[in-house]
Order: sequence, then C-alpha cells, then structure tokens
Amino acid sequence: MNRSQMTVILSLLAVSVLILFVPAVVAFVRRLVKGLRGDVRKRTSILHKIDFLLRLLVAVCCLRYAVGYFGVITQAEGALTWWEEIFNSFTHALQTFSMDEEYTDYILDGKDMICAVFNAIGEPLLPFESTAETVYGLYVSFLNLLAPVVGGALVFELLTNIFPWLKLRMSYVVSWRAKYYFSELNEMSLELAKSLCASQKSFWKKPYIIFTDAYVDDENEKSSEMLLEAKWIGAICVRDDLAHIEKCRRGSRAFFLVDENGASNLQTLTVLADADNYKYLRNAEIHFFTTDDAYVQIEKGIRDRLSQRFSEKEMPIFTPVHCYRNLILNLLQKIPLYDPLVGRKGAKELTVTVLGTGCIGTEMFLTTYWLGQMLDCHLKINVLSQESEEAFRSKIDYVNPEIRYTMQENHPVLTVNRKGETAPVYCKVEYIQCDVKSSTFVQCLTDGERGILDTDYFLVALGSDEDNISVANTVRKYVGQHHLSAGDARKTVIAYVVYDSELSDLLNANRYFCFAGKEPDVYMCAIGSLREVYHVDNVLMEKYRPLADQAHAAYLSVPGKRYRAMLDGKRRKEGHYNYHSSLARAMHIPYKMFSVGLVRTSVFDCRISDEERTRRLEAGYKTYQKFALGEERLPCASQTSEHLALLNKLAWLEHRRWNAWTRVYGFRSTKDYVSYASAVGSYKQTELLLHPCLLECDAKGIRAKMTPEGAIVPDTILRQRQGEDYDLLDELSYDLYARGYNGYDFKMYDYPRYDFS
Repeated sequence: MNRSQMTVILSLLAVSVLILFVPAVVAFVRRLVKGLRGDVRKRTSILHKIDFLLRLLVAVCCLRYAVGYFGVITQAEGALTWWEEIFNSFTHALQTFSMDEEYTDYILDGKDMICAVFNAIGEPLLPFESTAETVYGLYVSFLNLLAPVVGGALVFELLTNIFPWLKLRMSYVVSWRAKYYFSELNEMSLELAKSLCASQKSFWKKPYIIFTDAYVDDENEKSSEMLLEAKWIGAICVRDDLAHIEKCRRGSRAFFLVDENGASNLQTLTVLADADNYKYLRNAEIHFFTTDDAYVQIEKGIRDRLSQRFSEKEMPIFTPVHCYRNLILNLLQKIPLYDPLVGRKGAKELTVTVLGTGCIGTEMFLTTYWLGQMLDCHLKINVLSQESEEAFRSKIDYVNPEIRYTMQENHPVLTVNRKGETAPVYCKVEYIQCDVKSSTFVQCLTDGERGILDTDYFLVALGSDEDNISVANTVRKYVGQHHLSAGDARKTVIAYVVYDSELSDLLNANRYFCFAGKEPDVYMCAIGSLREVYHVDNVLMEKYRPLADQAHAAYLSVPGKRYRAMLDGKRRKEGHYNYHSSLARAMHIPYKMFSVGLVRTSVFDCRISDEERTRRLEAGYKTYQKFALGEERLPCASQTSEHLALLNKLAWLEHRRWNAWTRVYGFRSTKDYVSYASAVGSYKQTELLLHPCLLECDAKGIRAKMTPEGAIVPDTILRQRQGEDYDLLDELSYDLYARGYNGYDFKMYDYPRYDFS
C-alpha cells in the first residue's frame, strides 16, 4: 500500500466520522445554549431528519467504500474495479439500513484494512493497532445499529404526518407521559402548549400534546403556520373534534377547553360527560376557559351525572380558568401595588388609576379593591373610560352590590358594633368619563384638583395595542413633567396591555425613566401579551399553589373545628371557594409584610437584580413568620404590648381583606343563616353565595387570653365576655356557639400565625 492509497483510505474514514458527528455536536451545543436561555424547544423538522439520514447514509457509504477500496488495491480474488466498488458500496449501505447485510464480514475486512494501514505507517503507531481495531469495530457496530433505527423512525414519522392517528395510538402505550388534549388549535392553545412543553425539561417526561379540530384553512395563511408550528413542538394534530376521538384512559390526562368562542367551551364540557366520553374522564383534569360564571350550573349537572358512574376518588377535577383575572393577580405579585410607596414615611395614600373598563380593566379594579388593603394606607381608585359611570357601576353591582356600599362612608354595611360606630371605607372611587384620545383626557390629567398625575399605579387597557402604547406614552410624558415641575421624585408605575408578544418584548427592553433626579421615578411595563396570558404559569397558577396549600393546611389545623372535614388536595382543588380563598390569603401576605415594614426593595431599585429582590423578599417572609409565631419582635413592636397590638391590627386587616375578596367572589352578607344552617349543617351557604361573617370587626383583638408571644389559649376562646364591647363579628361568634353551629372564634383564623402550618 503506497502513501496515496493510504491517504484515500484515511480520508474516507475521516469523512465518515466528521460528516456524522460534527453537525451533531454543533446542534447539541446550540440546543443546550437555548435550553439555558429558557427558549422553547422546538421539535426537529422533517427536513432536518432527512438531512441527518442522508449524512448517515454518506457515512456508511464512505466506510463501505474504504473497505471495498482496500480490497481493490490488494488485488484479492474476484475484486471489483474502483468504480464498480463505488456502486457496490452504495448498495451495501442501503442494505445496512434494511438490515440485509453481512455485518461480520464487513467488520473483519475493515480490521484487516486497519492493520494494513498501521503496517504501512510503520513502527511509531504499531502499539496502537489493537486499540484502533477495537474503535473501528465499535464505530461500525454503532452505524449498523443506528442506520436501521433511524431509517425506520423516519418512515414512521412520515406515516404519522400523513396518518396522525397512528401516533395518537402509539402515545397510549407510553403511560408514564402526561397527555394534554386541546379542544382546538388556535393561537391561545398553541402558546399554552409551548409553555407546557418548556416547563418539562426531561425528555422521558415530555407530555404528549394532542390538538383536535386542527386543520388548514385555505383562506387563512395563519392556520397553516400554526399547524406547522404545532408539529415543530411534536404535537399530534387531528382534524376530528375532541369528543369524537378515542382518548387515553390511563395515566395523567388533562383536557383544555380553549376554543376562541367561549360558548363552545361550555358545549364541549357537556359533550365530554355523555355516554360516549365519560369513561375517559376518570381521574382526569378539565380546564375550561371562561370570562363569566355561566359554567357553574353546567359543572354541577355534570358532576351529579358522573357521581353515579365514578367513586369520589375517580371523579375528574373541573377547573375554571380566568386568564385576565390571573394576569392581574400575577402582575400585582411581580409589581405589587405598594412598590411606589416603599421608603415613603408615615400614613400613605395609594392612588391607582385604571384607564379602560373592559375585561382587564374591570379585573384590575376588583383585584385592587381587595388586594390593596394595607395598614395605615388609604386606597383611592380612579377609573377613566368612555363608558358611562352608570354602566360601569352596573357592571360592578352585577358582581356584588355590596362592593359599592363599602365605598360609602357610614353605610350600614360598615357598622362595627351596636353603638353604631362604622369602619372606614375600603377605598374611594372617582369615575371620569372621557375619550382618552381627545383633549378632554389631557385636561383630566393636568387638572390639579383631580390629582391624576399623583397616581402611584396606572393600568392602561383600552382594547388595542396602538391605543394602549400611545396613551401610556402620553401618561408618562405628563407624569414626568409633573415630577420635574414639582421637584418630587415620587415613584410611578405605568402598566399597559400589549397583546403582540414580540412587540411587548421590544417595549420591555426599556422600563426605567428618570425625570426628577438621577434615580428612576417612572417604571413602565407592557403586560398581557399572548405569550403571557396563555403561559402555563398564568393559566394554572402553579407558582402560588404551595402557599395556598400551606394556608389551607394551617386553616384546617386550628383546634376547635367541629364541622370542618379534612380535605385532601384533590377535594380542596375541586372546591373553588376553598382553593381561591386560600390562594387570596397567600397572595396578600407580601402586602401585610409591607404593612409592618418588612419590604424595603421595589422594582425601582434598578441596581438590584430580580433574583436578589426575590431573595430579600423571601428573607423578609421568614422574619414575618417568626414574628407571627412570637419567635421574634419587629423594630416597630419591640414591647410585648406593641407586639400584641400589631398582631391585633393584622388580624383586623386580614378580616377586612377577606371581606373585600369574598364580596368580589360574589358572596353577600346575611343575618338569616339559621333557616338554612339547620338544614345543611353549616352557617355559610356557598351555593347561594351567602356568608354571615361578612361583618366588620375592630382591632381590639380576639376575645380570649393570649400569651406574651401572641399565641391564643384555645380553652379561653368564647369565654371572655365583655358586654357592650363586642363588635358584630364577636356577637356572631357567640350566637353560633350558643346555637351549636360553631365552637371557636372567627377572628382566631385572621391572626398571622395561622397563615402557617
């Protein structure tokens, strides 16, 4: 073997290795970098798979030709010419893919070739000859195994693209991977599916995404793009309706009813429980997207129907998804209402201005009403809209008329005791009807008597991205002028809705603005993008579930609960009131921490990263826990009397927050609880949304003995009678205790220590 022949053989071996592994390594590194950045991993397209198959074919062919070429140059008996060997090598390469090849002869002839190459090189490399033969044998064996697997997988891939039901059937075999069924392929369901895939990093636990009603509309180019993108993330796309396909009966399954038409979600919900589909719902989760409460009666009927077929443990879990409500809750946790007030001394005025009274604006108003309850902080909400004030108030009254009553000074709803004393209003509201794209809006902004420019927190939700961006910039301009002219570096947050995801990311690249000093005094953020609204964190609210579970466990662990059954996680999740009330309590804890001075950073501290800000908040949370358990005193309550007084104030605040949230949830107060309590065994009627505890209380504390650390002595509950000093909540507790409906004091559950198990 001369040098040129040896060079040809070595070149063929090098090409075989490099053409296969170099692109694979580059692709792996790129995917790893994207994974570290948190980018959504897209499924490899069919063209990339064909490209890999062709490179694998060339690698096998080069290796085969190197062995065949060695046979040509050694003039073995019956050897082919070099050009005949090219075609022969290609044929044998194809046979490798079809598993119709003599693998043993292939390996042995190759080892002889390696031996000849090392002999031609000479003495320096002879000690490595056996190692090279072993590596060659492993490499060839690897290709012999990889080739038929890749070829078969590609054929199967092509078949499943043509016949998706094949892949749907195959997915049922893999029972350990979750199955997520979507009632329609649209922009919302696609974004949710992508975030579900991205949330699971393990390949072996990647969920199966099944889109039903997935087809290409010839008149809509966007539908074909969505179908292609769905396939990129590995989704199974079938044209049939969700109710008409065979669904998996085992393992983790979730159904997302996310049609663009909300009425279709309710219709699909009823169809899923019919005789043809109910068997697929055993232990499944059903998430239906809605903007109102029309699902309540339908869900109740479905639950009654399924209870005749399933045991309680087998019942599916029904979860309504209010995306806009969740969006506002997430916003006011990431950028709390109190952020502009951090560092401000003394009693505080929190002013929130909502521009727009659509779904998002209304949710902002209602959430601010209950979440913005803090100690020594007076809340005012301004509402600006083209809608008439009567129409807006009618919308709020539809939720609950008592919300409006709590905003009126000295209203009977605010009565604290038999003396006629009333609690302060929950918030003040000023409604301004104006067109935000007219000079009237500018006059409203600059009117000093209204004080709109002194707003701490703006939300702009007018319906279109163009209007929201334009108005938000106008607000920023006039707020900046106001800060500059007044020489006041007070902080202002301006949140505005931008539905387009890419545009939202672009705008959020610049959030800080300095007008009255060197430090930022205006913080702007675009929210409500398609990607954010339908992200799994916004849809399922999993991030806050541990806190809600902790609050619920603490609620159940309090001694003296005679009529309260222990609920496991599934039953609690089914009870929408139980789950959301615990979630609301957990979400309000940072606002209580601010009330007692444990929050010292905000989004305006631009030198502090989000991670560091979160770490400091968690440190404050631990301090709050120790304070609540009596293990540590706060600087503002160093004495025992001050400590107990602060606990009493926080208990009053929690009950006030609970009153506000419960009214937003739709509950109304009632004195006529005896008539139904004797029948249902409970003083509250959740189906009728009636609750007698929607009463005011004072900050004097629970009518029981307390230790210096602030722990309630259970044996003294409802024993410390103080005559006319009772507030209405105390009187209710005594009345229910006397009637046998309750064996504890309601205010007991409002104390901070019962936020923790």
